Amino acid sequence: MTLDTKLPDGLYPFSDERLPLSELAMIEAPPQLEALFKSQAARNGIQIIRDQPVELRCNSEEYPAATFLVYWPLGCDRIHMLVPKKFAKGGA
Repeated sequence: MTLDTKLPDGLYPFSDERLPLSELAMIEAPPQLEALFKSQAARNGIQIIRDQPVELRCNSEEYPAATFLVYWPLGCDRIHMLVPKKFAKGGA
């Protein structure tokens, strides 16, 4: 997913804050977070639809009131998420 072609400029969620798109990068979600996203989506009756960005609210011990933007690309086994660029490793 190319952020500048799929998402309009604006503020997007990461945990308990909203950041401008220019400060964010899309990465594969770490396995533990991906499991949390799937369980929270099921608990909240939300579907994570392929090729559609989804804002997902999470409520867990580690994330008591957090919101993330997740994305599950077609042809990919892993869910992706928007994170501040400082958390993106190995990006070009």
